[in-house]
Amino acid sequence: MREMKGSDIEWLGNIPANWDIHSLKRVLSTPITDGPHETPILYDEGIPFVSAESVKDGVINLDYKRGYISLEDHERFQRKVSPNKGDIFIVKSGATTGNVGLVITDQVFDIWSPLALVRGDSSIVEQEFLYYQLLSNIFRVQVEQGWSYGTQQNISMKALGTIKVMVPPLEEQKIIIKYLHNKCTQIDTIIAKEQSVIEKLQEYKRAIITNAVVKGLDLTVEMADSGIEWIDSIPNHWKINRLIFSAYIRARLGWKGLKADEYTSEGHPFLAAVNIQNDKLVWEDLNFINDNRYDESPEIKLELGDLLLVKDGAGIGKCAIVDQLPYGTATTNSSLGVITPYSELNSMYLYYFFESAIFQNYISRIKNGMGVPHLTQGNLKNIMVVIPPYCEQEAIVAYLDDKCSNLDSIIQKKQTLIDKLNEYKKSLIYEVVTGKKEVPHV
Repeated sequence: MREMKGSDIEWLGNIPANWDIHSLKRVLSTPITDGPHETPILYDEGIPFVSAESVKDGVINLDYKRGYISLEDHERFQRKVSPNKGDIFIVKSGATTGNVGLVITDQVFDIWSPLALVRGDSSIVEQEFLYYQLLSNIFRVQVEQGWSYGTQQNISMKALGTIKVMVPPLEEQKIIIKYLHNKCTQIDTIIAKEQSVIEKLQEYKRAIITNAVVKGLDLTVEMADSGIEWIDSIPNHWKINRLIFSAYIRARLGWKGLKADEYTSEGHPFLAAVNIQNDKLVWEDLNFINDNRYDESPEIKLELGDLLLVKDGAGIGKCAIVDQLPYGTATTNSSLGVITPYSELNSMYLYYFFESAIFQNYISRIKNGMGVPHLTQGNLKNIMVVIPPYCEQEAIVAYLDDKCSNLDSIIQKKQTLIDKLNEYKKSLIYEVVTGKKEVPHV
């Protein structure tokens, strides 16, 4: 058993006697640098431009880029930050503050101000070892201790620089890197297989939903051309309406952001796009606002049966139904549209319509024509909705509730396994990079 020593950090405890602790800024080859603070014009082609939403599963994923910028803007932005393969980026503002992404591509791209670049000094720390450090809870805990709130949570580059990192001897770092790479690869392989099964189940579920909300449950009924390119044919006794004629649609407009002291520990839940997960409202990790801010927008006060549709960012088109109000009240920020169906439209039927492939494909076509994905209230009002007679809507809802609940149960079991594997991976990384678990020197 190796010799240990006190870390002088209460929540960390002992570390190996031959390890050091440094501030993050002391182990870097260059100062921590964020992206440009200006908002460039985005185009349909050019140089990929990424922000916080591109940090996915520990890497920079260019599939989630904001859009493309001009060569002129690229050349200017590169003078501040020029991303390279192997670079580490930390999200320093927004809902995902503290998330870490590794650059795994040689493709040229540029970053925006919510991302901060971290490059280790190879004479002190291996870049991959630093990456595992930043993925661990030892980093996450310190980020949460150091972040502040304005209109959103954030952490300054100065605060990032003061975060403590473990520094073993370089040779031991290399051994740890090899060990964690092998272990994490094994875990990630299992996760990928389970995720593939989930995706196939979700595709099957979406196909069932689409057939029901477009074709109905009676396969013998006469069909007719819908007159809408992306909808095709529907039962001839069904109709199609613009959403504005079948629902009350609204969203926050011109609403000023929250100041730090306007977030409260209790009060009225202040929902955002991140609170919609797997097509459900998640009442965890909530922000709250006071009575005054809640009463500023009475039209956004939520009621049971309201639908929430994400209208901004990478999650555009995701939806959820307000099927409970555990705090009695709730409202939304500007990323969500609120839709209350009129009497001819069943809330759950509309929810399933939004979940259908035809609607999601429609949203994708709109989204692909934008720089920064954004649905206006005009876009929402002009959505074409297939509307069966109300009794058929109820029958479709009952049918889909039964079919989807069975599929959701299987999906949830798969997701629970993935969550457990991710937690094990996090725990393993933490134990190893803090020296709690000794890696065999083999």
